[in-house]
Amino acid sequence: MRTSDAVWLAPGEPQEIQSDLASRFHEEYGRPASGTWFAPGRANLNGEHIDFHAGRCLPMALAHGTYVAAAPREDGLLRLRTLDASLDDGVTTVFADQIGPRAQAGFAGTIEEDEPTGHWSQYVHGALWALRELGAAQPDFHVTEGFGADVLVVSTLPIGGGLSSSAALECASILAFVALGTPLGLANPLDDLNAALTREHRKQLAAACVRAEVEVVGAGTGGLDQTAAMRARAGKVLSLDCRDFNVQPLDIGCILRGYRLIAVDTGQAHRLADGQFSDRRADAEAAAQLLGFDRLRDALPEKPRKADVLHVLEEFDRLAEQLESVAGRDIEACRRRLRHALTEMVRSEKLHHLLSGEAYGVRHITSTVGDILTAGHMSMRDDAEVSFTVADLVVETALAQGAEGARLIGGGFGGSVLVLIAPAGLPRLTAALEKISRNIRLIDVAPSAAAHAL
Repeated sequence: MRTSDAVWLAPGEPQEIQSDLASRFHEEYGRPASGTWFAPGRANLNGEHIDFHAGRCLPMALAHGTYVAAAPREDGLLRLRTLDASLDDGVTTVFADQIGPRAQAGFAGTIEEDEPTGHWSQYVHGALWALRELGAAQPDFHVTEGFGADVLVVSTLPIGGGLSSSAALECASILAFVALGTPLGLANPLDDLNAALTREHRKQLAAACVRAEVEVVGAGTGGLDQTAAMRARAGKVLSLDCRDFNVQPLDIGCILRGYRLIAVDTGQAHRLADGQFSDRRADAEAAAQLLGFDRLRDALPEKPRKADVLHVLEEFDRLAEQLESVAGRDIEACRRRLRHALTEMVRSEKLHHLLSGEAYGVRHITSTVGDILTAGHMSMRDDAEVSFTVADLVVETALAQGAEGARLIGGGFGGSVLVLIAPAGLPRLTAALEKISRNIRLIDVAPSAAAHAL
């Protein structure tokens, strides 16, 4: 293998992965899997830290993702194991009827011992809990009494790479549970489920996965990742309006015919459940409270401009002038988070109109998208304050090697950088990135399909 090839992380061949996973499942549990389900990771052109403020986000699904093999049980137990060497600690066994939010008896349903916050298995049994909650109101998703499952997981995503490995795990798991334990799944076996899932079904399941991550895992996600995994379209960027979670698929084929989108996994993993992400969100929400808005997006007009951001910031300064803190939080920190959220919203709206066909010319569109990417990184670095040294260096290196733009994506404090670059520049970029760190890996971002049964 050439050195330049060694840093590329391939998505693998789905049928080969499925076959291997089925064999490993039989070895682990002593019986065949009933099926395999897949959910993709995601990269985001723009819209970081604003989904929970009802802003617009522009994600796309990756060919890389998470595979879940499973078979049903009738004794109300979940047995869970991952094949990822960095996470595997054997089979975790959980009482399915006792799982739920952390406030409910401190996860008394775990047989061996309570898991630490963010343990990978919480994303799986949290998905089952959320499906049961959904099924109480939606007959299609009513979970069979006593339902449990044996589950085996493998992923082609870098764990903690800022490419939504957690949402992919939730979405693949919830599809497995739908298939094996609900009327909709039992009436539509195997890949018949793909056609049976309506757009409304997928919207409901994405929302259930958000509940799992927020209420069970304890991470402050806003729904971007789960929506991308569950509702993506092949070849499209989703323009996701988080005011109502409506999506509009946008074509970026004109860009990708002459340029490449590359996700650079820095090798520095992030954790959304460790408090830093939620801390940034709390700062911005305190600013919104001071301004008198439940959702920060409502502070801007329908088609916002930079001047509208300045107006809101001036109002914040006026209201905060005589205060020592905002809802107990540092005023300047709140202002920086506010500025990031508002400018990110403006960038998202600009991208939406650009890719909706309101601007023409591939070179012009590509240059503008690149500028927006880079501006987004500066905002993540300076205002959201979630970037880190390696990410900043990757962005600087990419731009120096002729990239149109680059930015940190995901929650920050680790993760990946998205780079827009012409194919001719890739060899130079790859060589330059290898000098930064041996842990860096590259992922080709090819907008892919949503979660599905294989």
